[in-house]
Amino acid sequence: MAKTYRVVLVARIEEKQDFEAKMEKLGFPPGSVQELVAKIPTALKAGLSLGEARAFAETVLEAGGKVNIQEHGVSEEVSRPHPPIEIRSLQDFTRCPECGHRQIKAEACVKCGSLFFFEKKGRRSAR
Repeated sequence: MAKTYRVVLVARIEEKQDFEAKMEKLGFPPGSVQELVAKIPTALKAGLSLGEARAFAETVLEAGGKVNIQEHGVSEEVSRPHPPIEIRSLQDFTRCPECGHRQIKAEACVKCGSLFFFEKKGRRSAR
């Protein structure tokens, strides 16, 4: 069985009136265009072959819409390519006294290997 695809409207790029007029020329009833825009993201057409979906998507792009082509029945989930970034406080960083490299506090510099000696809370260093 051949795969089927759907064209999903995800945004309107053109001015509202221009977009509605161009979509009406594509065969959408006048009132339905406003409903489609209000429900973004919404499927415009489903059950298309890949070639038909690409051709229809191109006409909607020319009308001023932004679309995605998806496999029919498959919803696209938002996925993050990378895990969230942990933001650390400035107090978690130190500067190497030898080379000046800034890094997260550690026992040694990751750039030059120089050992660090930190004062522990409540204790004084024996220098």
